[in-house]
Amino acid sequence: MTKLILNRRGLLAATLAFAAAPALASAATATSTTTTTLKVGDRDVELTILRPEAPKGIIIFSHGAGGWPAPYTALFDLWTKAGFMIVAPLHVDSQKHPKRADYDLRAAFPLRLADLAAATDYAEKAAPGLPMASAGHSYGSLMSLIRAGAMEGMIPAQDPRTKAALCFSSPGVIKGLVGPTSYQGVKKPMMMITGDQDVLPGMIADWREHLYPFETSPAGEKYLWVGKGVGHGVAYHPEAPGFGELSALSVAFLKAKVLGDKAAEAVLAAQASTPQADWKTR
Repeated sequence: MTKLILNRRGLLAATLAFAAAPALASAATATSTTTTTLKVGDRDVELTILRPEAPKGIIIFSHGAGGWPAPYTALFDLWTKAGFMIVAPLHVDSQKHPKRADYDLRAAFPLRLADLAAATDYAEKAAPGLPMASAGHSYGSLMSLIRAGAMEGMIPAQDPRTKAALCFSSPGVIKGLVGPTSYQGVKKPMMMITGDQDVLPGMIADWREHLYPFETSPAGEKYLWVGKGVGHGVAYHPEAPGFGELSALSVAFLKAKVLGDKAAEAVLAAQASTPQADWKTR
């Protein structure tokens, strides 16, 4: 893993994270990993569930288009060590889904949202009373933003149980779907993680499109990390430049905004741009 380089404020943030909030760097607690299948309408939806011994919060996670939960293991390990139970459905557009050939990305759109609603209901019963966050990568991050209030009035899929949205490489601008006011309903805390090499040939030619949710959602508790030399797959490549920095910040964000952890809140407040990435808040 690339060695993390920090400026003075970054060093302060890291010190606070590991001294005042030891769960960010503590030894691993036992985590069980299981799968279960839910009936959602006439479909079977497989959930991957990672549960620490004593969960403090829940993350409902949506993988990228064509993806599946397993490649995100490095992130999941850090989140479960911080006390989060993870519930991640296998969407119909996944390369691992037995009926993928029946659905394109457009057809998968409403089914993804139905998967996440069912996963949230499951999590609420499995771990009652715990606060929840929505997280996702690429296409999955758009789902997470919708659950946090994006496209309000167009797509009735906001989930009041979502306390914060953590997004990796959001699609940003989608012609015919995302417009200037699409993210005005995202009034909850949101962190966007992307990079200046985060492009997808034929889909996203300019990495700056990923900034759109950060720039056009209401100001207040919005955070942006842009890694230098970082591409679209950083969420599932722990050896990628900046993974150590972004993953630690993702933990701090989740602990601060979902669990109300004051030490983690101090980490976010002290963070600044580093040689590895640009950091912005609004």
